[in-house]
Amino acid sequence: MSQSRSIVWVDGAARATITRIRTNSGAGGIQTQLLAVSNADYNDYWEGTDTINGSPSPTVAQYQSVTQRANLSFLCADGTIALLDIIAPQIGIFLSDGITVDATMITALITAAVGTLESTSGSLATAYLAGTLASK
Repeated sequence: MSQSRSIVWVDGAARATITRIRTNSGAGGIQTQLLAVSNADYNDYWEGTDTINGSPSPTVAQYQSVTQRANLSFLCADGTIALLDIIAPQIGIFLSDGITVDATMITALITAAVGTLESTSGSLATAYLAGTLASK
């Protein structure tokens, strides 16, 4: 059964954005790994019951804005692509160009997403493809 988790992200300048993660069994592990590589913090999220972070503590850093994100792509079993964004990504996850995501720096996130993250067709992610810095 598919589930969706919506996350409200906040950055060091008090801006906010929202993302939605679609999975087959819950996005808790993916969210934990997103937080580990993001300068933003969650303000609240819901996947069933609303969960509020009483004191979010985003980091002020190079890519601190919620308008900056790393777009990650995953190949799914049916050939579709599942997308996952890291909001306000940490500079340390990128190659020296500051734009291309270094997969070796997000292995825990990739592990959490493969087999759990779903594309819009409902197909499960089977492999990480690539990631790049983008602005909303």
